[in-house]
Amino acid sequence: MTNNLAEKYCVRIISNGIIGSGVLLPGKESFYVLTAAHCLGESMPNLGDIVIEKQKDYTSEFIAITSVEVKEFNTEHDFALIEIDIDNEERLLYQYKLGRGLLSENEIKFCGYQGVNINQYRPFTGKILSVSDDIGCFKITLVGETFDQGGEVGHYLAKGLSGSGVFIYRHNSPFLIGILNSVITDKAWNDDIDCCSIKHIEQYISEYVDLSDFENLKQWNENLEKDRTDREIEAFKKENSDFFQKLYRKNNVLYPEISKANSVTAKQIRKFLAMKDNIRTIENDYPILFSKFKNIVKRFVDQVEDDYSRSVTESNEAINLKLELQNQLKSEFEILPDFTNLDLSEYQIIEWLGICTLNFTTND
Repeated sequence: MTNNLAEKYCVRIISNGIIGSGVLLPGKESFYVLTAAHCLGESMPNLGDIVIEKQKDYTSEFIAITSVEVKEFNTEHDFALIEIDIDNEERLLYQYKLGRGLLSENEIKFCGYQGVNINQYRPFTGKILSVSDDIGCFKITLVGETFDQGGEVGHYLAKGLSGSGVFIYRHNSPFLIGILNSVITDKAWNDDIDCCSIKHIEQYISEYVDLSDFENLKQWNENLEKDRTDREIEAFKKENSDFFQKLYRKNNVLYPEISKANSVTAKQIRKFLAMKDNIRTIENDYPILFSKFKNIVKRFVDQVEDDYSRSVTESNEAINLKLELQNQLKSEFEILPDFTNLDLSEYQIIEWLGICTLNFTTND
């Protein structure tokens, strides 16, 4: 599952003694919180009576979010849109898109604040039961769990979840499709919940993705991955400039197409950082094993510099040399226990590329 979870966009709303949930929303010209209208009261509240708060994680302190204006308060479809003033959330809010074109049986995720524990958000998993595009609503039900727990009836345990953002995931990317409405009184029986789609706030949205258009969805995901790759490369470059420049230069020899070199470099950075943490654990907890690993690496250094580093005419020549070296390393590392579940050979190749022990240049 992706790390881009529904919890990141969840907020708690308190208005006129009512506690509910909401979801952060990026719009055309501002940022908003979308929630159920009944979470604000029977009539539009005064701005000063609305308290919006967010947690970094479920145990952290609440951070207040400033309300600017109630842009929409619709009791017929039970939704409210509140413009907010929010700092340092731009990157967070642009990590998901908005979706239309729902299909029944799609899995959904939502996250909100239950009345039984108003100080910690809780995520839920469900699926879409039915859709009405004409009036902009859909019904969901829980999957694998129930609101009827611990001797308490469903409508009581579900209370407070109204206004929670409902997300569909496609290609590990979240799409906000609407909010929970009728998590009140006896409507949560059978764990079925009526929801309001984002159709009603389209005038505030810069764009949305048609989730029934698979080609459009595929293209969107490819663009998202490219943007994520570019961000990761820039972040690593700032912190590890010399290592990055050397690794990136080598990858441009191995993969002459810039987009391919960027993609491979980003993947290597992710793997290298993850494996580096695990290898640090081995060093601390299993010093003898770590010493054997480093001794094997040390024996290879001269051979790598003399026999594998070279100027190449074709990228395939460099790729084949890298694979040959990695296979040779794998063979040597077979004497080590495999309980670490690490490809030590891949880690070592990336490190050598980043410090120029393994060096490829082109014949110009």
